[in-house]
Amino acid sequence: MAKPSGALQRLFTAARATAGQVLGGTLLLVTLLRPNRSGSERARKGAEQIIAASRAFQQRHGRLPGTLEELVPEFLPSVPEAKYRGPHFGFVYDVGPESGRHVLSWTEHIPFGRPFYVFEEERWGYLD
Repeated sequence: MAKPSGALQRLFTAARATAGQVLGGTLLLVTLLRPNRSGSERARKGAEQIIAASRAFQQRHGRLPGTLEELVPEFLPSVPEAKYRGPHFGFVYDVGPESGRHVLSWTEHIPFGRPFYVFEEERWGYLD
């Protein structure tokens, strides 16, 4: 078999390099854009811990807590981490001043996508 000419060899080398760059770029995008499944599971488990601790608080004190910090350290060792870390992405616990509803939520997908749990209705919802 004859050895490829210099021009043909350069073409094969360039094609191999381009294919490597395309494959590397694709893998990078998949890694960056894939759903953070472990973070989602951690947040859901953390929410379930908060809900259980809030119910235990309610049994003992006759009311739901006003803040998540009221659960520490008697009912939780610390407030669990949500999916993302940071001051704006942890668990949010809102108590409506007029409605009196207690709602737990966190950011699932940035910038939108917030699962929430309403204590009084014992139901989950999702805010887009």
